[in-house]
Amino acid sequence: MRNINFSVIGFGRIGKRHSKIIHEYEYSSLISIVDIDEQQLDGAADLDITAKKHSSIENFLENDAHSSDVVCIATPNGLHTKYATQLLNAGYHVVIEKPMGITKEACLEVIGAQEASGKRVFVVKQNRYSPPSVWMKGIIDKKLIGDVLMVQVNCYWNRDERYYGNTTWRGTKDMDGGALYTQFSHFVDLMYWVFGDIKKPKSVIKNFTHPNLKDFDDSGFAQFEFVEGGIGSMNYSTSCWDKNMESSITVVGTKGSFKVGGQYMNEVE
Repeated sequence: MRNINFSVIGFGRIGKRHSKIIHEYEYSSLISIVDIDEQQLDGAADLDITAKKHSSIENFLENDAHSSDVVCIATPNGLHTKYATQLLNAGYHVVIEKPMGITKEACLEVIGAQEASGKRVFVVKQNRYSPPSVWMKGIIDKKLIGDVLMVQVNCYWNRDERYYGNTTWRGTKDMDGGALYTQFSHFVDLMYWVFGDIKKPKSVIKNFTHPNLKDFDDSGFAQFEFVEGGIGSMNYSTSCWDKNMESSITVVGTKGSFKVGGQYMNEVE
């Protein structure tokens, strides 16, 4: 198997996780790490990482000379589109932490750059690979519970000042996007992946407990119909007291029902 060379843009908590995995996998090499914060880059020593360090994406592009095959983007959400298109246009494959973008137009911009460049784009949706999610996908694809009548997605988490208070970008429309982008996009993705597209959506959203922390909703629910049949709903909140409470998908079919639940949708009930 050919060795694949990676670089990572954004060396915060998630960027460090990408870097550690790349560094430890036998068929990959970590070429460069990029962050505008020198203190973040200094953290590479704690992970025993000796990759080249760059203080900007421009500096990386100027010096990498396509030593990297793939670049992982682990920056604040609002920068994903800008960096992805920049890297695609420069001839790199890209891995983008969720979300791909925080508007439909932003996502279409990335798709357009991918099609024009011929390079590949991978958006991080790791929940598709969890055993309960794979099991659920198989149950629905094989119609083991018959036709799907109803799907309910519940996401009840805690995000308080401990989360929003230690960065300047979390909780802002232009850099964060909101709970459905930062916290719950994995569950939106699972719903589409397993049950398909929706129609006739209706929603109610509220900001109950974060008026001083962010400028968008922290709670809401949506109701809709699935194009392939059945009805669905999604309920979400980041206002739960002290800690995450539940992430679940409940499915009612003509020949059976099940719930994939637990704190992180890691249990079949």
